[in-house]
Amino acid sequence: MPQLEITTFSSQIFWLAITFSMLYLILSKFIIPKISFVIKKREAEIKNSIHIAEQIYEDTKIINDEFEKIKKETQEEARTIINNLKEITNKKIIENTELLKKNLEKKLKKSEKEIFKEKNKTLKNINKISLNISQEIIKKVLSNKSIKKKQLVTLIKKNVKEIY
Repeated sequence: MPQLEITTFSSQIFWLAITFSMLYLILSKFIIPKISFVIKKREAEIKNSIHIAEQIYEDTKIINDEFEKIKKETQEEARTIINNLKEITNKKIIENTELLKKNLEKKLKKSEKEIFKEKNKTLKNINKISLNISQEIIKKVLSNKSIKKKQLVTLIKKNVKEIY
């Protein structure tokens, strides 16, 4: 193997030293500074992003707290509005119920009066009809003898009062 030949060792070591020193100089003067610049720039961007993310997180936390506060206030307002509406509705229902009861009582009283009037009319008519019928029956039974109208009226009134 030609690499292991002792006569070429000195030239190989010389070129090795020159190659490595040039490579070292190129890396240390050009490539490593660029890489370190990029790394520092990335670190700065990462720190900046983390700082912005923390600010956004804090802002979001504040917004969420405000949202919860507004939500609670809105719910409380909604409850008070609903309770007020319930109270108003209940009052209206009670008022309407009372008004309806009064109207029904008036109609009931009016109907009772009308029924009483009709009952009295009917009783008067019954009295007249029964008086006429009784007179006719008595005439036919007693062979055309008539009874006094006053006697007959008192008898009918007495019988009608007993019925009602």
